Amino acid sequence: MSVKPDRIGDFQAELKEVHALMKKDSSTRYSSVWMSLTGLREYAIVSYYSKWSELDAGADPSTKEDAADLARLQTRMIDCAASWRRTIEEIQPDLSLPMSTEMPKMVRVLTTLVRPEKYKEYLDVVKTDVLPAAQKAGLKTYIFAEARYGAPNTQVSSVIAMDKWAELDEPFGVEKGLGKEGYQALLGKIRPLIVQAEVNEYRFQPDLSYLPPSPTK
Repeated sequence: MSVKPDRIGDFQAELKEVHALMKKDSSTRYSSVWMSLTGLREYAIVSYYSKWSELDAGADPSTKEDAADLARLQTRMIDCAASWRRTIEEIQPDLSLPMSTEMPKMVRVLTTLVRPEKYKEYLDVVKTDVLPAAQKAGLKTYIFAEARYGAPNTQVSSVIAMDKWAELDEPFGVEKGLGKEGYQALLGKIRPLIVQAEVNEYRFQPDLSYLPPSPTK
């Protein structure tokens, strides 16, 4: 969601109110919020589903008593938006590292549009070259997802966790696992397979997110 510059404060306040009501009602529809640090200034609201039928659930029954207030706040949030879109991506576990329970401070998101006739070949390179390099680099997070709705069906995303910009002063991510020459060789394989690729950085916004309660010890 791209928020109008003069309505950022309103958007944040209304989102916090929404999450306060959801917390009061013990809603289990959690989401994390991320602010872009590059590209267009926007907020990404990320939710996870385990199966498609969960998208049919409709209004959250646990928030029934506050439904009118939630609808009002959500309408006001939309009024703050210059534009918004929704995309649905499917995480591919066999092309990803196991998901960490630790929320990263930042993420680097690589969005790649693959040539349709080269799509399978691209996935093969991810499996045989990219994923092993991510493992060798000791990455805490490497998530690979394919676009299903709201984006071209040959678009993929890969997400790497970061703590700070300073990590980029040294070889980072897949490059760290492969070394300089190995990484250049990988790029030589990938470039003929894609139309374009774009990298953007996002920072986690804990005060705007609604997450499951931390497990008690």
